[in-house]
Amino acid sequence: MKKFILILLALMFTLTWANASEDFDWKLAGQIVVQDGGRLKPLDTFARETVSDVTGKDRYEGQSPVETYFRWMSDGERWADMPLVYLPKGDLRKELDLTDHQGSRFSIEELRSRPRLMQIVMEAQQANKAGDKLSFTQSKANEILHKLNTLSLVFSHEVPSYVPPLTGDAKTSTWASMPELLSEIDRDSMNTSAVADEYASLGLAFAGMYNAVVDNRPDIFNTSAELFVETQNSILANQPEIESTLSWELRYNSLNPFFWARMLLLLAAILFGMSYTERFSKLRSSAVLGMLGGLAFYSTGMIMRWIIGGRAPWSNMYESLMAIGWSLVIISLIYELVKRDRIFGLSGSLMGGVVLWLAHYASLDRGINPLVPALQSYWLVYHVITILTSYACLAIAMVIGHIVLVNAVKQKGKITPSISRMAAANLHVMQVGCVILIFGILLGAVWADSSWGRFWGWDPKETWALITWFVYIAFLHGRSAGWLNWKGLAFVSVAAFPVVVMTYYGVNFYLSGLHSYGAGSSPGIPKEAFGYLFLEAGFLTWVAMKLKGQWGNPNAQKPSSSQKASAPSMREPLGASS
Repeated sequence: MKKFILILLALMFTLTWANASEDFDWKLAGQIVVQDGGRLKPLDTFARETVSDVTGKDRYEGQSPVETYFRWMSDGERWADMPLVYLPKGDLRKELDLTDHQGSRFSIEELRSRPRLMQIVMEAQQANKAGDKLSFTQSKANEILHKLNTLSLVFSHEVPSYVPPLTGDAKTSTWASMPELLSEIDRDSMNTSAVADEYASLGLAFAGMYNAVVDNRPDIFNTSAELFVETQNSILANQPEIESTLSWELRYNSLNPFFWARMLLLLAAILFGMSYTERFSKLRSSAVLGMLGGLAFYSTGMIMRWIIGGRAPWSNMYESLMAIGWSLVIISLIYELVKRDRIFGLSGSLMGGVVLWLAHYASLDRGINPLVPALQSYWLVYHVITILTSYACLAIAMVIGHIVLVNAVKQKGKITPSISRMAAANLHVMQVGCVILIFGILLGAVWADSSWGRFWGWDPKETWALITWFVYIAFLHGRSAGWLNWKGLAFVSVAAFPVVVMTYYGVNFYLSGLHSYGAGSSPGIPKEAFGYLFLEAGFLTWVAMKLKGQWGNPNAQKPSSSQKASAPSMREPLGASS
């Protein structure tokens, strides 16, 4: 307790003489270790996740997330009347009679004053008890209630938990919240020996940060934050792996690798597209360098998430989408460097950038969360990434299919050397995707046998994966038999991709099964999905009208021996014939 008294005297001296012109060191405060969501994380991560979850934006009013968190925590009453909670236009706003609201964010008081919100939440609870699927409005109401509860807990300092145990494993033990610590200090204030010096220091430092934000004293805040970090470090000194993991997470947050990967890949896609013109043909080398840079940042982000989480980074919807993008960039870059065909670079960089954009702006949980029990298996590394890689190949084939069809319409159905190479690429990538997909299905069967004692159970996810394989293998057979020519195969590579989307995304929301842990938070179909289907239907209708009757020979028979002898070798472009 002597140490506690010395610290108190030092802070009192600081309160009087510190330089008030100093800026708040939010970065230092972000290094504080907290326990939240079943794991340890920097306060910087907690603040980012909380601000994003509540407001729907990475930053609120241009503030750093840590600053926003401390502002909320220090003056909850004022923020209760501020528009914080993100609620986009939709059925829930109509139910709550908020359609006249100009913005997309609402105050806590505004939402709590709507009794219909709690009525919908109660209806959702009854539906859950009955085993019924929640409606989109019910799911959205639950999300809004979660945001309101999160803000209430932040205002009352009940989350996150700041106080580690003095003994035992800090990673698996339950940490105390700040109100619990302050209550303990207050209860034992007459028995000073009952409160450890470290806990007294944490309580004093937290109070210093809180009051400094209220009084706008950055000098006091920085001194208190430094004391808090140093005290936590002394408590956790015997577990250096915690500091190592958290330092990786702070670097990950600071670097923001997926942002730079997205920018470089989209830039590479533009350069690849420009390189198709004679004037800018030399831009291919720059495009390849841009794609390599994008892949470097992409790989850095994936590896850092692996280190931080201590497991493969493809265990939920966000991470699996990121893994698909990562796979397709790697595959297309390998094809680009080996085949030296810009169609692969263009397809991979474009789709990689789009996937990163979707993953960032979609309503998906980007947190690095502990694995659910069903995924705590080494098979996660092999089965899941194999399946996702097959989807990546089929996505590349879909993009190439678009390009082939546009060029086919432009050339009025006639094949050129350039189109021949594109058609061959379309066929080859689709073949590779089918091989990887069936291999992934088999790996999943082995995993199912080791986990549930059976290889196949007609679970919706595995059933739709098999349906996807049958759809694509049927089209490949049609190409081999001559029922489809290069134009027909390009057409079905585009038309069949919604089956992949259904298998990957739709099954999680509309069919329950053993793979339900991969579902997102909303069962509704995003308007972007309707837009995608509408645009694809329009595109395919336009192509069908332009290339009517040019899809292949439906009366094609198996070639004779003499025809086989005169057939082009496998070294020739596979898309050139027919």
